[in-house]
Amino acid sequence: MTARRGVLAYPFSLAAILIFTGLLVFALWRLWSTEAALRTQAGDNMLWAIAQAQVATQQLDITLAQARLGEADADTLALRYNVLLSRLTLLEDGPQRRYLADLGHFEAIRALAERVYARENAFLSANARAEGEAEPLHELLAELASEIGRAANRAMVAQWNETGAQLDKQHGAIMQVIATVIVILAFGAFISWRMLAAVHAEQRAQMSLLREQEIREAYRSFVALVSHQFRTPLSVIDASMQRILRAGDSMPRAEIRQRAGRVRETIKGLTDLMQATLDSMKLEAGRIEVKKTECDIAAELEIARERQLDASPGRTIHVDTGNEVPARITTDALLFQQIVGNLLANALIYSPQTEPVTVRVRADSSRIRIAVEDRGIGIPEEEKDRLFQPFFRASTAAKVNGVGMGLHLSRRLARMLGGDLTFESRQGFGSTFTLALSL
Repeated sequence: MTARRGVLAYPFSLAAILIFTGLLVFALWRLWSTEAALRTQAGDNMLWAIAQAQVATQQLDITLAQARLGEADADTLALRYNVLLSRLTLLEDGPQRRYLADLGHFEAIRALAERVYARENAFLSANARAEGEAEPLHELLAELASEIGRAANRAMVAQWNETGAQLDKQHGAIMQVIATVIVILAFGAFISWRMLAAVHAEQRAQMSLLREQEIREAYRSFVALVSHQFRTPLSVIDASMQRILRAGDSMPRAEIRQRAGRVRETIKGLTDLMQATLDSMKLEAGRIEVKKTECDIAAELEIARERQLDASPGRTIHVDTGNEVPARITTDALLFQQIVGNLLANALIYSPQTEPVTVRVRADSSRIRIAVEDRGIGIPEEEKDRLFQPFFRASTAAKVNGVGMGLHLSRRLARMLGGDLTFESRQGFGSTFTLALSL
């Protein structure tokens, strides 16, 4: 099922990318078309041309009245007339002509303009200033201005309608762009989610592969260790049993007791090896559960101390607890006992029989630290980085029985409890292993 989802994820992601790209292109096209529509203001240009023609007509009419009163000369009158001619000529050009024709005013304005052209001499001659001649010219200009004014009014109404329609289109285009952007964001979020999911899945696969490689390497080391560790103890057991069988009743009881003790020690070593392996397999399979309860620190340490002294009579374990250490802590008592027990057992094994082991308990506002100190063989500097690896044993411990799993398991358990296990060591002077747990 997972493989099928992985195969289907690629077409879905490709389709999402294509849709995302199409929507983005559509949004850009709508924005471009809207911007182009904003730049197209034909109605404004037409209205300006019509208004200028109306203004020129009214200015010529005013100048004509001023000339009749002697307040304007012939040059001013000619200037106003020429300005009117240029405005009327502009209205008769292609775009303006079609626009006026659509409004229904071109023919009327054209006919009045022809009459103005026909009276050019009258506008420019001295007769234009005469009382009898000025009145017909004034009526002609008034009629032209009125017709142009009506055209301007209709142009303004048409422009308002066009502007309203354009605003509606722009509003629709903007809403389309907004909706497209929302969809783009949704597809972007989907693609991002798919990418993050793919990256997360790849990381998990890599972690699983790395974990599998580590487990394979651990088991390879275990097989190599078992082939060595089992062969020697079994040979010792077999040799002792054969010696007892061959000697029969002639073997002294003291020698029988000595050989039986050696067999028991050998069997204990094999049992420890199998237990360490089982614990490691439980950890890898996630079958060890953390069940935290409120525990008495002093009582738990005393239990661990007594167990180790029972297994190693004649040894000395001191417990030094600071005044700042709280009486109780919330943790898993069983796992706590296993960690402290491993540390105490190692300290006793790797230090001389005459040297004591010291447990120092200290605390601050956030953590409690339980340091197990010994005066044993220590760990070589070049081997410290490998100390917590499964089945690793320091070269200084070659003559001491062990399987190399206790510290590895202890650190794993410490981290499961939300803490950690660290150490300091000097070869030939001893080691200090510190279990730190949150309060």
